[in-house]
Amino acid sequence: MSRASNQEAFAVPDNSAPATSGASRLDAATTYAPQEEARDQVRAYLAQLVDVIAQHPEPVMARDEAHWRLVELVDELSRDPLSPRRVQSRWLRLVPLLREVRPDIPFPALTDLLNRAVGTP
Repeated sequence: MSRASNQEAFAVPDNSAPATSGASRLDAATTYAPQEEARDQVRAYLAQLVDVIAQHPEPVMARDEAHWRLVELVDELSRDPLSPRRVQSRWLRLVPLLREVRPDIPFPALTDLLNRAVGTP
């Protein structure tokens, strides 16, 4: 996948966009990726999301906490060996914050990709 098409596959809407389900943001090729590719894809998507959250127009506590938890999760996904338990634990604490700050994120598709990335069903 070229760099340009890779960025399009992981496009995170800007804060001025209307809220959507966001399901189209993670295409079928991403959702059904092999484990190592899924790990790279979810890490790239979440790294982009770190920047989006940092630029959120409302300085609320949920945004700040979502930002640092996202950074923490991206770092965790970069570790070798990967700890599926730590990744999933961080994800479970992050999701409620992200839902508050960015409800348009495709949570089911992203959760599936994260599970694939860490090798859990």
